[in-house]
Amino acid sequence: MPADYDAFNVYRGQEIIDEYKTSQTTNAGFLQISEVDQVEVIPLIFAITGPIGTITADAFEAISQEMLSLLVENGPWDGILLSLHGAAVSEEYPDADGEIAERVRTLVGPDVKVGLSVDMHANLSQKMIANVDVATVYRTNPHLDPKIRAFECAEMIRDAITGKINPVMWLEIPPVVINIVKQYTDENPMKAVMENLDMALSMENVIHGSVAEGYPYADVEEMGMGFLAIADGNIGSAKKASQWMASQAWEIREQFLGDTPSIEEALEYADQNYTSETDGPFVLMDVGDNIGAGSSADSTHILEAAQSLGIKGYLQTLFDPESVAACVSAGVGKHLTVAVGGKTDNMHGTPVTVSGVVRTLFNGKFEDDRPTHGGFKYYDGGLTAVLDTEDGHTLVLTSLRCGNTSREQMYSVGIYPEKYRIVIAKGVVSPRPAYQPIANEVVLVNTPGVTTTDLNFFEYRRRRPNLYPFEVSAKYFQD
Repeated sequence: MPADYDAFNVYRGQEIIDEYKTSQTTNAGFLQISEVDQVEVIPLIFAITGPIGTITADAFEAISQEMLSLLVENGPWDGILLSLHGAAVSEEYPDADGEIAERVRTLVGPDVKVGLSVDMHANLSQKMIANVDVATVYRTNPHLDPKIRAFECAEMIRDAITGKINPVMWLEIPPVVINIVKQYTDENPMKAVMENLDMALSMENVIHGSVAEGYPYADVEEMGMGFLAIADGNIGSAKKASQWMASQAWEIREQFLGDTPSIEEALEYADQNYTSETDGPFVLMDVGDNIGAGSSADSTHILEAAQSLGIKGYLQTLFDPESVAACVSAGVGKHLTVAVGGKTDNMHGTPVTVSGVVRTLFNGKFEDDRPTHGGFKYYDGGLTAVLDTEDGHTLVLTSLRCGNTSREQMYSVGIYPEKYRIVIAKGVVSPRPAYQPIANEVVLVNTPGVTTTDLNFFEYRRRRPNLYPFEVSAKYFQD
């Protein structure tokens, strides 16, 4: 699904404050700097869409040109703060974030300080870093620290403006990709990588550092891990720290390979090892239908297997406006037979026929004050129907693609996931803040789909050669 202009929600001025100030997002961290040291923050524009397809050329130009026009109209500026993702791709610019940073730098000139804060899944590029004075990256996956990292970015920009620091950066991009199922920062190998970041931060002159895990579903030259260090006035210190982190990661690159069980193995394991509500459900991560990474949200591969295996006490969401409409037509409390899911493309299964009773209908809007991936607070699944099927499943059918990053998605429709044997979460790491607290165990599942763990499924046209694990004999040379 192409990311055209209509796919974006665009916030301007006060709308940004209203939507994000009380959240834990990057925008909230930028706004927070206005609370200290008499810094005035003027939010201009923020455009966001779900991770769908490539950004169309007209959408990219419309949004970026409005941003640049607002900078001209409201300036001059002491500093600029860019709230970008870091893995955006447009039809014309594979490195869309780098293009934005370059356009901003060209507009404001070399003396205005520019800060950039990006997602941990950024495919960091030299173009991004060359056009900003400081950059920060989330340090947690699931992403629980966007606000913290953005505030640090804003602090460094303030200190650079006042002359307190002279930040210089070095970005090291080793030829290595870490599989999405190995990107959880509370477990090795990423736990070890982040511990190395802590060590790098103690090196001489280093004032900040970051690790970007990269986004393997973007076919770009820079796809892969990136290591960034910021030093105070000494580029040699930044280079030493970033190259040391990269070399340590390169040494354990074999640990970055994916290894997840099949659908049948995961379902049978969960069903056989379930104990009671007291111990909680088994949460199965549908890796191939990772909504936060750009998938269809309507994969039926696990549902079809659960039907075949006779699994009971099973809960999952499906993006299916057509089936929602059928439930609305039938009405609450009514019985119907409907083919659910598998309607977006041919990679995420085929529609599965189910029969059941419509439990409830809901407008789909909910909010969550608990810790959530990315720090977001407000959500919208569109018109939502809950269907209890005859084979012991509960299906939450949504009219908008909505990730499983908040348990309020379930509570808002009267469902308590704690009471189920098996809960399917369409994601890899992003559902953990919501579901790990109630889970007996979280199990990653190797499902087919556009976000499958098997990277050999994809045909890359832009990626670098000599890239591990695509080339197992890849070599890493440092300048």
